[in-house]
Amino acid sequence: MKRSLLFTLLLVLAMAACAAPQTGDSGATSDAGSSDGGQAVLIIPEEPANLNPYLAVAAIVRQVSDATVVGLSYVDANGEFQPELAQEIPTVANGGVSEDFLTVTWTLRPGLLWSDGEPITSEDIVCTWEAVSHPDSGTVLSTGMELIESIDTPDELTAVLNYSEVNSAYPVQFANGLFPCHAIGAPEEMETWEWNRNPVTAGPYTVSEWNSGENIVMARNPNYYEEGKPSIDRLIFAVVPDPGAQLAMMIQGEGDIHLWPGATLEDYNAQTEGVASLAEIPGQWNMALRFNLSQPFDDDPGAEPPHPFLGDLRVRQAIAYATDYETITTDVNEGTSPAVSPFEYGWYQCDVERPYTYDPEMAAQLLEEAGFVDVDGDGIRECQGCLYAQEGAQLSLQLEGYTNFQPLVQLEEALVEMWRQVGIEASIQNDDFSIIFGSFADGAPRKTGNFDILVYDASLSIEPHATVANSFHSSAIPTAENPAGANYMRWVNPAADAAIEAAGSTVDIDARQEAYCALAELIATDLPQLHLYLFTEGYGASDRISGYEVSIWGSMTWDAENWMLEQ
Repeated sequence: MKRSLLFTLLLVLAMAACAAPQTGDSGATSDAGSSDGGQAVLIIPEEPANLNPYLAVAAIVRQVSDATVVGLSYVDANGEFQPELAQEIPTVANGGVSEDFLTVTWTLRPGLLWSDGEPITSEDIVCTWEAVSHPDSGTVLSTGMELIESIDTPDELTAVLNYSEVNSAYPVQFANGLFPCHAIGAPEEMETWEWNRNPVTAGPYTVSEWNSGENIVMARNPNYYEEGKPSIDRLIFAVVPDPGAQLAMMIQGEGDIHLWPGATLEDYNAQTEGVASLAEIPGQWNMALRFNLSQPFDDDPGAEPPHPFLGDLRVRQAIAYATDYETITTDVNEGTSPAVSPFEYGWYQCDVERPYTYDPEMAAQLLEEAGFVDVDGDGIRECQGCLYAQEGAQLSLQLEGYTNFQPLVQLEEALVEMWRQVGIEASIQNDDFSIIFGSFADGAPRKTGNFDILVYDASLSIEPHATVANSFHSSAIPTAENPAGANYMRWVNPAADAAIEAAGSTVDIDARQEAYCALAELIATDLPQLHLYLFTEGYGASDRISGYEVSIWGSMTWDAENWMLEQ
């Protein structure tokens, strides 16, 4: 029988009280050695299936695993690559990357130990590559491991990676963690490794208890490579599904970090005043409209023939001019940040001016020029000599998003009203995730090209190239022969193809950013997509915790080794 939420809450609080140091007790545990750093309670809404980031489908895995699993490198809060188990990030300048970009040499820090005391060596890099690249491992996160042809290990600290082609993702290729050769199983058995729930690792914490459905307890790793860290003795991940119970724990001072609070900054801080606050920053999730530039429902998923309305750039421009961006970010989806292109953060961030600002009069003028006029006086324009639609066809479009997300519905409803003011009729059709994000074989609308405008949010990782190329290159239009393609707009632009190819042909960050920004300008002007805003990201944090920093590149525990608690 499922435990009541009240019982769960009481159990968590009782467990926390029992685990707290008694008077005169240093708070030490057998796992962590002597310390008086106390314990922090982290509230999570669900239990992760495992702590193996390479198997992670659900976002909750990284929220917990990042406290224990570390790799050769990491990405800091500024979106910059930093060495972790490695001595430095290999570059051409420091001799770590060959002139042809096909050889990358990683050097480990000397004296590194796994949490069980065994030394970390270059052979562990080889084992990680072999495990993650194995076709039967179940891996869903590979960061181009298949591009590595071989790894040479001239000594225990050095791994020389030989690539079959340029892999611009090499700085973060092993950022998701290393596996210890001596403590894992066969690559094809990865999904059933004991390591997945009790990892031997090099991170700041190790798992000491896993009480399914209740909590995961972690203790300080005595072999963590940063001297004097972590400060906090224990992390207790309390599984509390009910949002009300989560908030109650924060208000009562029984929680220290609150994952995904689901409240506005003002509401959260008002309820937790004096004990906790919500830390928020602009996040990765970028809301955009994706215009179908090809004819829908013609049994041809390719780029031709053009969409009867959206195939004309002037119609797309009119939609952009008819969209009131300020109202959307301040009233419709309050607290969001304006976005103009996919490249709104990270090392590839581009400063792109919105070329088509809110101007209903300009929208109306463009529609007139495109041959759309209101003939019958009903407020909706019809084709009168337009390029691709049948004569007399009403300018009517469908917005298609996903279900069970009220901010998306609010946005769609606002867009319908804004566009109607200039004579464009729009309807709303939202589908389950399984439909809108389904496969080509399933007949998903975005894969088959059977839609007008898709409305949903997406993100780019710190290494964006695979996503960018598959989303915007003309060769990535999804078809039966290329079902994995993600150029859902059916956008064909030679200049965009050239920019994408330039960004993928080098590991030079500056050159790659320049190419991505050229692509960003093309997206903003040619309008295969119309970007609207970024959602904010943040977590609740108690006032007694310090050193906590929110990063769009990291999870709730990405910097757990830096936290401190007031005792």
